[in-house]
Amino acid sequence: MTNEQEIGRRVKDGIIGAIKGTGEITDAAVSTVSSTVQTAVREAGAAGGAAGDLVVGAARGTIRATGEILSLGAVTAADSIGAAADSAGKAAKSIGNAAKAAVIGGVRGSSEAGVETMEAISRASRSAVTEASAVGADITAAAVGAVEGAIDIAKETSLSLEDAASAAAVGAVEAAGEIGDTAGSRVRNAVQGTIRGVKVVLKEPMAKP
Repeated sequence: MTNEQEIGRRVKDGIIGAIKGTGEITDAAVSTVSSTVQTAVREAGAAGGAAGDLVVGAARGTIRATGEILSLGAVTAADSIGAAADSAGKAAKSIGNAAKAAVIGGVRGSSEAGVETMEAISRASRSAVTEASAVGADITAAAVGAVEGAIDIAKETSLSLEDAASAAAVGAVEAAGEIGDTAGSRVRNAVQGTIRGVKVVLKEPMAKP
């Protein structure tokens, strides 16, 4: 049975193999990355893995892979201050695209295993921000990317764009809050407002009885 750690490793290796040599996750690569995540989650779920945990592992593997890809790219850019500045911008963009792909692929793959879409969005978003912090990446870029992924996936379902965006935003803010107060404030400020034409409202999660 595939567990969270194993799915993370599979996703990471698959993404590095697909994107190797580019040094970044471009807009065009989002489809490739999300398909890699979707396939890994679907296959692991069919093999008996707990689909909810697989979403978490897949999101973490996606961000870890991006961290490694960016590290390789940074080595080649180290000789020039201008190149290093450009690399920082590409890094934030890549982390955002990776989080977006993790949400899209994770939700698609886990839905085939019966995981509720809103839960999958929230868990993928939370995990993307947590892992971004762990690899020293831009957590605000990860949070915004996760919200963008939720908006895209909502267009394929009966979910409202606002509800999907809110689920991703709340998951991201909760994860950032666990990192620290400053991180929580930064992510909250990044995801509140309008993203991709959708008004994002941070709805409080329903209290459990």
